[in-house]
Parts: sequence; structure tokens; C-alpha cells
Amino acid sequence: MTEPNVIDLKDCELTIADNAAANSIVVKMGEGNLTWTENTEVEYLLDRGIIDTVRLGNQVPMDVSFEGRFTAITAYAGAPADDPTLIEALTNSGAASAWVSTGGACEPYAVDLIIECDRTCTSGTDMDEIITFSDFRQESIGGDFQAGQISVSGKCNVQRPTSIRTTL
Repeated sequence: MTEPNVIDLKDCELTIADNAAANSIVVKMGEGNLTWTENTEVEYLLDRGIIDTVRLGNQVPMDVSFEGRFTAITAYAGAPADDPTLIEALTNSGAASAWVSTGGACEPYAVDLIIECDRTCTSGTDMDEIITFSDFRQESIGGDFQAGQISVSGKCNVQRPTSIRTTL
């Protein structure tokens, strides 16, 4: 039996990017986790009390959450004095107030969450991977100052993430 393909956030970079990645921050996590749930609505239609037809219902957005300790943030927007914080990048506020949403016109602000996993040092055989969670809208942000942790949850306006295996 082979080992499962485990992704450890400390071996990855989390990029929070606006439309076309014109502005972004890269977050290095010391420890933490990112979870997501793909939701599918299935309708079961009955004929006189017996299941007769099964079909897909409405599309449902994907749930995403991440939490952990970040060890460094690098911004790729404006002068260093104007570097946005993680919270500003997620909420379109402060130094990130000019960021352009990845969502459609007239929709609430959204960003792309991009996880780049470098497995060069952790596995000699697995390829590197880039996983993109498009059009993420935060619904809650919290933290624990004593533990140095942040937790964020929200939804993506897509049903599932995209993934590319590559050599970074």
C-alpha cells in the first residue's frame, strides 16, 4: 500500500490574488491546514413512494476554510510601506482597498486562493502542484493572538478547485 499524497501547508505558499493577479500577497505558513468541501445537490423523485428518478439539482458553491500560523507575508502590490495585511487582502480594505475583485461586475469582493506545493525536498517522486480556489469570498475571519493563529472561512463561486501538476 502506498503512502497517501499528503499536502503540508508548511511546504506550500498561499497566494491571495486579485483579478489577473495584478496585486497579490504570498503567505508562508509555519503550520496549519486548508480544507474544502465540494457540495452536490441531488434530487430524488418518487413515483407512488418509490424512488423513480435521480437527477442533479442546482449547483452549490464550494466551502473553503484555512487556519494556522503564518511565518511571513510578501506583498506584490505598491510600495513596502503600503503592503496589505492578510486581512486587508481578504476584505478589500486598507492597503488592499484598490484591489480588483475576481468576481463578476456588481458581485461582492472576491479573491483567488492559490496553493503552490513544492515537494522537491519532501518527496523525490511526487510532482509539484498548484491548486486554485477561484472567486473566494470570506465569510468569517478570526484569530488567537496568544497562539499566533488566524482562521478564515468562506465560499468559492465555483464547484471545485482546479489543480495543475508541474515542476515549479
